[in-house]
Amino acid sequence: MKTTTSIIWLSLIAIYFLIGCKKKSDDNLPPAINFKTGSTYTKNNDTVAVGHRLYFGIQARGTSGNITNFTVKKTLENGTVVTVMDTGLNAINIDLNKVFYQNVENKAIWTFSVMDRNRMTAQVSLVIYKDPNSAYGGIFYYPSIKLGYQNNTTYGHFLNPTTGTVYMADSATTHHNLVDVLIYYINNANSNNLPSPILSSPGEMDNSSIEAQTYYPYIANWQPRNYTLWDISLDNGNYAPLTATDFNSAQNDSLIIVAYHPVWGKKKFRWATAGKIIPFLTAGGKMGLIHVIRADSSDTGIMEIALKIQQ
Repeated sequence: MKTTTSIIWLSLIAIYFLIGCKKKSDDNLPPAINFKTGSTYTKNNDTVAVGHRLYFGIQARGTSGNITNFTVKKTLENGTVVTVMDTGLNAINIDLNKVFYQNVENKAIWTFSVMDRNRMTAQVSLVIYKDPNSAYGGIFYYPSIKLGYQNNTTYGHFLNPTTGTVYMADSATTHHNLVDVLIYYINNANSNNLPSPILSSPGEMDNSSIEAQTYYPYIANWQPRNYTLWDISLDNGNYAPLTATDFNSAQNDSLIIVAYHPVWGKKKFRWATAGKIIPFLTAGGKMGLIHVIRADSSDTGIMEIALKIQQ
């Protein structure tokens, strides 16, 4: 009987240690990450023309904990590392399709990384080459476009930047699939209650923001709601700002391509005041520059802009 009891106790102890060791082992395992496969995705060693789309599919899963961070970086031939995307999240699995655009570098190593809550990481990489036969594309130029803030009844609030067409509310609803830009004015844009002219888009309301929908509630019925990204690096001192001379001298999309920094692409541009030159990227993948010529300080006022966008 004693022997049987001893065997049972030894078995239980062994099971306990096995479970404990397995849990400890699992806690030390990093997340897993891989590229999706398929003909639509950009692949390792692909050659892509400047300005053309790069389409990446990424799957990742946490092993010892939820994934809390996802980053995309480019390493250039001279060793420079460019952060393209850096975002926080909290998920055991992620399944993403991300679109970027080929820049002017001859070769870049694209690295996709995830980190879990235990700060354990995993990454995958591929190499993309610039097509040596790349030619810069044409642009559309609109030297003066006037848009009205939400309480202005003379000028429209909505813009198709490709054609330069400004829409009032009724025509914007009819042509909502063409609207990539809207503007409004708020009196308390931050904790200091500073007033702000704002450049945004209908898709703002789908990205944890209620301001556009508050001023233009009918956009809630639009489908699709185009989402434009605004490069806010100008207001964060991360890059030298573009000048009026830069803007005026742009005759093709070469400046536009290098001016837009994806990691700083946000859902709106606050303090879009006179003199600022703001890069943007539309939902359809067109990059452009807006030069703010005039920005009134009242919600009944207007914003006048000059605009250049890829054809």
